[in-house]
Amino acid sequence: MGNAVMPPVLQKWLVLGVVLFSLQAAAKSVEPLRILTEHNPPAEYVDDTGRVTGVTVELVRLLQKRLNEPADIELMPWGRALNIARTGNSIMLFETVRTPEREAWFKWVGPVMLYNISLYGLKHRIGDDPADWALPGKYIACNYVNSITAQNLAELGFKDGKNLLLTSKSGDCLDMLLFERIDLIAVTEYALPEFRQRVAAAGYELVELKVLTKRKRYLAFSTDVEDERIASWQQALEQSYLDGTMRSLYQPVYSDALISRLEQFAAAVKR
Repeated sequence: MGNAVMPPVLQKWLVLGVVLFSLQAAAKSVEPLRILTEHNPPAEYVDDTGRVTGVTVELVRLLQKRLNEPADIELMPWGRALNIARTGNSIMLFETVRTPEREAWFKWVGPVMLYNISLYGLKHRIGDDPADWALPGKYIACNYVNSITAQNLAELGFKDGKNLLLTSKSGDCLDMLLFERIDLIAVTEYALPEFRQRVAAAGYELVELKVLTKRKRYLAFSTDVEDERIASWQQALEQSYLDGTMRSLYQPVYSDALISRLEQFAAAVKR
């Protein structure tokens, strides 16, 4: 009996069983992602029911479904989220500006946004003559803590505690601008229509002083996440650009120019 040869059919089923068991064990060993974001409407915010939502949040949820990556999306102040993402395992943080300094901090999937960011003020406070807009001058600027944009403002001469006010949420700066506690805010291209609407409703007018920079935002994964998993997220994201899914989510709030940039990116990669 010790030298009996197993029938080929049983050998086949034994091999198949070992393969299936290995795949199931591998699937169980993959740690679920902890997904973090910040308050940044219309991309990410908490609605009246307490649910985290926004156009980028819903895009991420769609990718989760396609990739079978169930996880809640947590919204918290940016500085806290960034620290968790840099020090924790199995973390995804969005939307994260990709810079040379941050390159080695994360593994990157994206871009999820390509846009410009400019410095704005209220016309009745700063006037409309560029000759009077020396920076930093007498102005007080506002941005949120630990943001790359705050670094851009620092390069223009704005200093925290002197003429730069840093908050925990980007939306706080617009409130302070309308209360005339500050003079200048950095506004992303995609948020500009909403900002203009709120400023106009208060009886004011926004004036653009300067284009600060061009930005690329990504999904940033902690470096322990496997490369194969990163590649799957990247492919799913690009597919959402090519099949119209991203456009259907973004179109109600973003310009066609912003949407087309992402579609063109995905089309170029596919070629």
